[in-house]
Amino acid sequence: MSERIKHPSYANLYIGRSQCSGQQALFGSSIKHHDIITLRISPAYMDRDLNYDRYYAENHPYIEINMSQSQFAQAITSLNMGAGVPVTLRQINGEYIEPCPFVDKREQFSNEFREDMNELTKKIKETTKAVEDLIQNKRTFTKADKEQILSTLHSVSQQLSSNYPYMFSMFNEQMDKTVTEAKAEIESHLQARMEDVALKAMGKSQEPEALPEEEQDIEEDGGMLMGGM
Repeated sequence: MSERIKHPSYANLYIGRSQCSGQQALFGSSIKHHDIITLRISPAYMDRDLNYDRYYAENHPYIEINMSQSQFAQAITSLNMGAGVPVTLRQINGEYIEPCPFVDKREQFSNEFREDMNELTKKIKETTKAVEDLIQNKRTFTKADKEQILSTLHSVSQQLSSNYPYMFSMFNEQMDKTVTEAKAEIESHLQARMEDVALKAMGKSQEPEALPEEEQDIEEDGGMLMGGM
């Protein structure tokens, strides 16, 4: 006789590869993604029948998140490190979350650099004008005048000798990260296509899971189902 057993502590964890019809922005990633990793935790129940336990997930998950291939790899290989890995919240308690905005890192760095240069140029112009006024009016440099000029020159020197080299280093680091993410995205896309072709050739292709809006699973069996107690 079949028996259905439920408990507030029962949950199912699903991890699978999903494909977006367009390209999706992910929190903490500097590129848009076509192939992503989906993690879903749902309330679960257990059917006990013929001395065997079967585990099932309810329709509405507690939480669903999306990750890039790089983020997923970092999450499972960097346990107990830092504050964790950035992920994109897709839905929580059955409510869908507004899509993640995309930030172009190259454009962001360019804008920040332009703002800093404008501020530096403004300081230099102000100091130049102050010195010109003092010279043209043939006034004696007061202590306050000297301190103001020296303060501006020290600020300019600090920007040129320290801040800008650091900014350049951060820009290179970000571009390296972007290239790594792009390579992982391409490799993941090619691998998914090869697996799909192989499954179809073996006569084992499956209908993809119907995900909301622009997402669809490449292969339902590619995920991992684990019952949580």
